Amino acid sequence: MPHPSTSFLAEHSDIYVVVSPPRTASTAFARVLWNNPSIRYYAHEPFEYDYFKVPEVPRAWESAREAIDLSDFTGAKSGNSLLIKEITFQVGRSIGDLLAVTTRVPVFLIRDPRLTISSRRDVKRRSGRPLEFPLEETGWQAIELQIAFCRENRIDYVLVDAHDFRAHPESVMRQVYARLGLNFDADQLSWEPCPRVTLSNHRTTGVDHFFTRVLSSKGVEPPTEALPAIDDFPADGGLREHVEWAAALYRRLRQDPRRIIPVG
Repeated sequence: MPHPSTSFLAEHSDIYVVVSPPRTASTAFARVLWNNPSIRYYAHEPFEYDYFKVPEVPRAWESAREAIDLSDFTGAKSGNSLLIKEITFQVGRSIGDLLAVTTRVPVFLIRDPRLTISSRRDVKRRSGRPLEFPLEETGWQAIELQIAFCRENRIDYVLVDAHDFRAHPESVMRQVYARLGLNFDADQLSWEPCPRVTLSNHRTTGVDHFFTRVLSSKGVEPPTEALPAIDDFPADGGLREHVEWAAALYRRLRQDPRRIIPVG
């Protein structure tokens, strides 16, 4: 994949990057950042089309240039910064290219994989699609490699557990904003619903169950989901074993010294 040109970097005063496995409240996390007056543009998962469509000419950076103008939803902005939110398995080994355009420390989100994987299966169920999907699409193999990439290349990063973010949004986001060099205001934790916004780059018809809840929400919602048991996941296809492995990785990542710890 060709690297974005220097002109892409010059188009924005800052570029922020959030990366996570699917179903980690990353869109809700991004919606808090939407409310910051200095962030005007939002590129939602620009690598999604490349991953699912496999075009002859990758269009991730073209998609990033077609970012949503957030002033249409949040009102006037004082800056022109860009927020890129991406899913770990979609960007994959192109993480180096993505992080190369970041002007601030990247943020990685995690959430107990028993919840992220069961949630992905539930969305597929509600969409009337088969529940099975490649194990790489849980996003946990990718985040392990991407965190390792940052460590090996001495790239600083911020790690946020979605449970902490949803249970203690003000404490977590105040610390995140400090790391990103942004001014925090607790009013940014709430917003007006915008259910008609299209976020997906490849699901263009019908109801998109992946984003229905967050686009209809009015603010950060507390974590109330029951934690599934490992035995709730089918053993066929290696999913149960994969969930066990991902849960162990999740526990290790929670010990990362770069993880934001709620205070107060």
